[in-house]
Amino acid sequence: MKLLVVEANERVSAALGAALEEQGLEAVCASTGRAALELLDRARPDVVLLDLALPDCDGFGLCGAMRAASTVPILVTTARGDHLSCVRALDLGADDHLVKPYNLAELLARARAVMRRGRPAEPATADLGTDTDTAPAAAVPDGPFEEPPGDLLLAGRVRIDLRERAVLVDGAPTELPDDEFDILAALARRPGRTLRADQIVEEILRAHRASLRATLPARIASLRERLGPSRLVESPEAGCYRLPVPEPHA
Repeated sequence: MKLLVVEANERVSAALGAALEEQGLEAVCASTGRAALELLDRARPDVVLLDLALPDCDGFGLCGAMRAASTVPILVTTARGDHLSCVRALDLGADDHLVKPYNLAELLARARAVMRRGRPAEPATADLGTDTDTAPAAAVPDGPFEEPPGDLLLAGRVRIDLRERAVLVDGAPTELPDDEFDILAALARRPGRTLRADQIVEEILRAHRASLRATLPARIASLRERLGPSRLVESPEAGCYRLPVPEPHA
């Protein structure tokens, strides 16, 4: 397993590279955006660990450039812990966002997660170790969410525009807070499939995972109220949620 470590602080980079190699992984390091793009093409890493604070370019811009050039999973690692930085990185193509300081175990767990989503056919856990906490529930097949063509998700009487982050219920716009929109979008990407609370949390707002997990039932309740009489979000069992499969139009 090869990881591209993009880190401006060369001492941090060297220490992280050594720690990864102790885990039996291969690490290649870059301290600038230019070097990172060259290694992305030449080294063909399996995962990119991308720090946003770089001396020669904007880390967000580099994230977008990497995503345009490759489908490699990108895990942003940064001292920026604010919500806007997290959302911006994810919108630009990052697969996950990890706030410094972090521990190696969490870093590897998140690397496993982005590799499972990006490459469901590869036995990624064989190289990175066993992770029972992130194992998918039996009700949900392995693999990434199946994104439909375009930026529109349909769920019965509800239309979800991913690009504009807009929701229409029976044609009327409905304002949702960012976290509730992301919960709805995560469910709508897998209509008819039951997701555990921790699986929903894994898909959204990863920088605030603990607080989101604790308040998810309340946010689901608020989401149901905002969606009105559609009663869209189902709970087939405690701690699990799903959206029904949309009925075909006549």
